[in-house]
Amino acid sequence: MQKKLLFLWLFIGVHLAFAQAPELNVPSAKYTNPSWKARWITHPDLSGGEHAVVLFRKKFSLIDRPQQFIISVSADNHYQLYVNGKKVGFGPQLSDIRHWRYETIDIAPYLQAGENVLAVEVINWGYFRFFGMQSVHTGLVINGFSEKEQIVNTLGGSWKTFWNKAVHEKPVRWRVANPDIIGGFYACNPTDSLVAADYPWDWEQLNFNDAAWKESIFLENASAFGGSFGWVLEPRNVPQQVQTEERLTKVARSEGIDVPVTFLQGKSPLLIPANTKVSFLVDQTFLTTGYPELKFSGGRNARIKISYAENLFNPDKSKGDRNDIAGKKLVGYQDVLVADGSLNRRYQPTWLRTFRFIQIDVITQQEPLQLLDFYNLKTGSSIPIRAAFSTNDPMHGKIFDLCQRTVQLCTQDYFLSDAYYETMQYLGDSKVHIPVWQSMTGNDLHTRNALQQFHYSRLPDGNLTSCYPLKSTFVHPTYSVIWVDMVYDYLKYSGDKAYTQQFLSGIQHTLASFDALIQPNGLAGATSWNYFVDWYVESPQGGLGPGHKGLNSAVVTLHYVHALQSAAKIFQIFGRNTEATQYLTRANFIKKKVYEQCFDAKRGIFAERPDKSFYDQHSNIMAVLTDAAPASLHQSILSKILKEEGISPATYYYRYYLFEAIHKAQAIDLFELAQEPWKELVNLNLTTALERFESGKKPTRSECHPWSTAPAYFYYKTIAGIEPTGLGFSKLKIAPNLGMLQQVSGLYPTLLGDIRFELKRQGKTGIEAELDLPPGISGQFIWAGKMIPLKTGKQQIILD
Repeated sequence: MQKKLLFLWLFIGVHLAFAQAPELNVPSAKYTNPSWKARWITHPDLSGGEHAVVLFRKKFSLIDRPQQFIISVSADNHYQLYVNGKKVGFGPQLSDIRHWRYETIDIAPYLQAGENVLAVEVINWGYFRFFGMQSVHTGLVINGFSEKEQIVNTLGGSWKTFWNKAVHEKPVRWRVANPDIIGGFYACNPTDSLVAADYPWDWEQLNFNDAAWKESIFLENASAFGGSFGWVLEPRNVPQQVQTEERLTKVARSEGIDVPVTFLQGKSPLLIPANTKVSFLVDQTFLTTGYPELKFSGGRNARIKISYAENLFNPDKSKGDRNDIAGKKLVGYQDVLVADGSLNRRYQPTWLRTFRFIQIDVITQQEPLQLLDFYNLKTGSSIPIRAAFSTNDPMHGKIFDLCQRTVQLCTQDYFLSDAYYETMQYLGDSKVHIPVWQSMTGNDLHTRNALQQFHYSRLPDGNLTSCYPLKSTFVHPTYSVIWVDMVYDYLKYSGDKAYTQQFLSGIQHTLASFDALIQPNGLAGATSWNYFVDWYVESPQGGLGPGHKGLNSAVVTLHYVHALQSAAKIFQIFGRNTEATQYLTRANFIKKKVYEQCFDAKRGIFAERPDKSFYDQHSNIMAVLTDAAPASLHQSILSKILKEEGISPATYYYRYYLFEAIHKAQAIDLFELAQEPWKELVNLNLTTALERFESGKKPTRSECHPWSTAPAYFYYKTIAGIEPTGLGFSKLKIAPNLGMLQQVSGLYPTLLGDIRFELKRQGKTGIEAELDLPPGISGQFIWAGKMIPLKTGKQQIILD
C-alpha cells in the first residue's frame, strides 16, 4: 500500500503547479470599492509583531458555481491564498504602510456548487523581518467586490484561525564571529525551522477538521481612502509574480549515499536508511530563485538541513571558477526540518531562496527516510522577456544572457537590489536596473512603481531614502539627485507627461536640498548623511574614494550638475521655461567651478578634488556627461582613464555611466575595453553579475546584482545605435557603432512594440540593414554621415 501511495504522489505531485488567478487591477484599477465592509482580523493570542505563521479558514456554501467571484486580499506581512486546496495567489506586493497593496482576483474558476473553503497562510517574520518590509500587526483582510462575494469578508469571529507553531524563525547570523553567510550585511527574512509532528497537515483542504481552531478577532478597520488607524490600502500596480516548476540539474558530490540522477528528475525516491548520516550537493549550474520544495515520507525524528548558496568558497574565502568545486565548501543560510514519520510531507520555505548550490544534510534515527522529490518553484515577474541580441562575437551573447538572467531574477514585485543578501529596492541600483529591464521587456510598470515609491520616501529635508520601501532609514544625497535623472529617463522613453507631473514639486524640493550643500567655491560641502558614488577598490568601506567624506568632491558635485540638467529638460518639456533656465544656469556655473579647480592640465584629466591628491574614472566620466569638460577633450579623457595606470577604476555599477560617456563621445573603440570585467565573469563561469570587483580590502559579496548589467542596455543603444529622439520612442534614430564587429542582430522591445534589426557590414565602409519598426515609430538611419528616413514596418537599407 505504501508503494502505491508513493507512486501516486510522484505521478501527480509535481504536476499540480498552482494556476494563479490573474490580477484584475493591473495595468488599470477597475475593481476598487469606495468603502470596504471587511475588517482586518488576527489570531486572538498574538501580541502584534512577533514571528508567527497564522492559518485562516472560511467555509461557505454556494447554490451554483458562479461565473464571477471577485475578492480583494491583503495581509501583514505576507500571505498565500488557497481555494478548495488549490493555491491561487500570494502577496501582497511590497509597499509601505501609507500605500499598502492588495490583490484583486476572480476565484470563480476554483469554486464549486455546495461547500467551499478559503484558506490563507499569513506570515509575520517578526523582529528579524526583511529590512524592506514595514509592518503594523499580523493580520488578514479579504473584501468581496459585490454583495454576493461578501459572504467571505473577513470579520471578527467569521473566520477560524490557528497559530502554526510548527514553523519557527531561524535568524540568519551575520553580526557574529562565525556568521552563516560571507559578506556582511544581511537584510532579507529569517529562514525556517519546521517540526513536522506539530504541523496541521492538509489544513488548506475542504475536508480538514478545524473544530478546535479559535475564532478570529477584529484587528482594525480596512480603509482605502481618507486615512486609516493602520494600513491605507491601494490596489497592486504591477502584475502578480508567477511560479513555474524548475527541475534541479545535477548532484555534484555526495557523502554516505549515491544519489541517482533520476531522483532530481522526479522519477525515483531516494531512500536513506535508519541511523545514517548523509550529505549531497546539488549544482543547478546556473543561479536561480524561488521556493524549492522537498517531498518526503517516513523517517520519524530525522533531521534534514537544506543550505543555499550562490557559490562555493575556497578555505581562504575566494571563489575562482564557479564550475570548479574541488576543495570548496558551501557557506550560506539554511532551513532545518524534523520529520514526523508520516507519508507524503511537503516542505516549502516561507520566503524566496536564491541559489546555484543546495546542500542537503540528513541524519536519520530509528526509521528510514524517503526523499520523494526535490525541485524549485521558480518565482518572478510575469512580464515576459522578449529581447534578443547577438553578434559574430559569441562573447556578446554570453554577456547579454548573464545580464538578462540577473535582471529577470531580481524583478519580482519590485526591483531587487540583489537576490540573496538584501533584496531591497535601492535607488541607485534601479537607475541601471530600469533601462536594462525595459530593454528586455518593453514594459515600464515596474519603473512607474519604483519612481513612485522613492517619491513616497521623501524626507522633510528633500532627500529620498536610498532604498524603499524600508523599515529603517538609509540616505545618500547622491542617490536623491539620481532620482531626478530617473524621472527624466522615464519621461523620455514613455512620453507620459501625465504620470510625470506628480514628481515636479519633488524634483524642486530635492534639488533645493542639495543646492544648500554647495559651498561658495561651487563644490559640494559636508552633509549629515553619507554620499555614495561607487564601491571604490581602494576604500575598505564607504562609497567614496579614500581620504575624505565628500567635501569638495568633483564627482559628487557633478552628479548634482547632471540632475540640474535633467530637471531643465523636464521642465522645458512641460513648458516651464523659467525653472528650466534657472536650473541650466546653475548647472553651468557649478560645472565651470569644477573645471577651474579640479581639471589637471598637465595630465589632461580631472582630479577628484582640488588638491589633486586622488584621480578616479568617476569624476572624469561625469565631466564628460555634464560637459564640464569641453567636447574636444571627451575622447582623450576617456582614453586616458581607461588606459593609464594609477586611476581608480569604476566598478560594475558605475560602468553604466562609463558606457554612457563612451556613447556620448562616440568613442566606440573604447567599448570593448570598458566591458572587460564582464568577459572575466563569463570566463569564471558566472551566470549572473557580481556586485563589485574583487579586492583584498572589500571582497565581492552578491553574485546577482542588477546594477551590474549595463552592457545589455548599451548593446542596443551604442552598438546597434537605437535610441529615441521623440518622447515615448515616437521617433528614433538608428546609428550603429559596430567597431570591429561584422554582424549584429536582435529584437529590442519598446512600449510601442518590438524593433527587429539585422546589421551587416558591406566591405570596409558599407552596411546592409534589415529593419522592422512597430506602428507609430519613424525616424532616421545614420551611417557614415548619411541619413536615411525610416518608416513603420519592414525595410532594407544598403549603403556601399
